[in-house]
Amino acid sequence: MPIRIKFEDLEWEDPPRGYYLSDVKQKTLWVDEKTGATLALMKFPPGQVDRIHTHPEANQIVHPLTGPHAGKMVGITVKGEPHGGAEVEEETILLFYWDGHPDPEVIE
Repeated sequence: MPIRIKFEDLEWEDPPRGYYLSDVKQKTLWVDEKTGATLALMKFPPGQVDRIHTHPEANQIVHPLTGPHAGKMVGITVKGEPHGGAEVEEETILLFYWDGHPDPEVIE
């Protein structure tokens, strides 16, 4: 049976991954309890938002919903590939999907 989620029914919460440098917020939309795959809305404030890191157990797909790149791109980071250190120009909401457990390994 399909799952339907109204974004406004979910609260913005602190993300569980702990490598953010600013007040990043998350709305978890779905988690596969077997694999750890996760679908989440992430809200980034202006400035540097995260440390350089990898996701050793998951590929990451990101689609900007608001902000300067909204509707213009999809970012794909292969499992284990370093990424992050992002600078955000204005508050931005992105849709994140990790196909495995998104726990990070912080590099710097």
